[in-house]
Amino acid sequence: MEERPHKVAPGTYLIEVPFILGLRSKSKESVTLCYLIEEEAGWLMIDSGYNDGASFNHLCHQLDLLNTSLQQIRWLLLTHYHPDHSGLANRIKAASGAQVIMHRQDWTILQATVSSSEVWNIHGMIPWARSLGVPEPELEGFYHIASLGREFFPRGLEPDIILEGETNPVGDSGRLHAILTPGHTPGHICVYDRRDSLLFSGDHVLVEITPHISPSHLTSQDQLEQYLESLRKVRSLDVKLVLPAHERPFTHFSKRVDEILAHHDHRLAEVVAAISDRVATPWEIAQQVKWDVGCWAEMDHTNRVLAVRETLAHLQLLEHRGTVMQVERNGVTTYRLVNSNS
Repeated sequence: MEERPHKVAPGTYLIEVPFILGLRSKSKESVTLCYLIEEEAGWLMIDSGYNDGASFNHLCHQLDLLNTSLQQIRWLLLTHYHPDHSGLANRIKAASGAQVIMHRQDWTILQATVSSSEVWNIHGMIPWARSLGVPEPELEGFYHIASLGREFFPRGLEPDIILEGETNPVGDSGRLHAILTPGHTPGHICVYDRRDSLLFSGDHVLVEITPHISPSHLTSQDQLEQYLESLRKVRSLDVKLVLPAHERPFTHFSKRVDEILAHHDHRLAEVVAAISDRVATPWEIAQQVKWDVGCWAEMDHTNRVLAVRETLAHLQLLEHRGTVMQVERNGVTTYRLVNSNS
């Protein structure tokens, strides 16, 4: 992890805020990459890190090293509602008076996420997971994931600027525009700096991993389709440097978008192959897909949950395209090929 903020473009600085959940990626500590952009009235900050005292203190220390402070932050833009991006919003707002910005689609989900643990964990997630064919002994993993990190969300947050529609100006210089890029979450936004050709991509486009597209009982049925459309929408932008929320900045934007599109084409083909001669649940289909994290038998609960949800995203897209169809069996959703006799 970088010991101090560093300049990535004129008037733009990167700050690494550590994950407090102890997650690691390829033997490297996982962090949220947050950005400070110099605007006329002060800083516009993008993303914040988990709602945790150590993370907050680390952020304040990084600002000190930059010879600035929370009081100089005028806007805090959240690319999406996940806690490693939104968690510190309340603390930053309280200390600075910054206006918190997020898209309405994600604000709706954030409210539901933190409003009632009973609704979120039991009456929503578990029956939904059961309908995907998840065996009873494995439901504990879904319960754990639904509960994981709830305390790290920004409880009581009230955004000051709720974005609507596809594109919105943010800040006060006129060069920054928030672009709705749904998929990773329904209200995910990227920020485009048209003066310096920078794209603050959040989790929409990352340099090595492909962002998880994970439907839940709170999201729509076309999440992957939205994601692919969002990739194509931003691909034509003139981007000299991508500033993502994880991993590291990179320059080969259009090439990376094409790689991600190709990855999902391959995954769609894998899912089709998994039900070429049978009817199966999303849980069963996920076991036939080749995952980068390893074989199914060696996966922990977290990765199995993510694998099933991403498999479902691909099944939903294939259903929309008319390739597969749902078959309900005793309250469990199964899928088969439309042209199959199974």
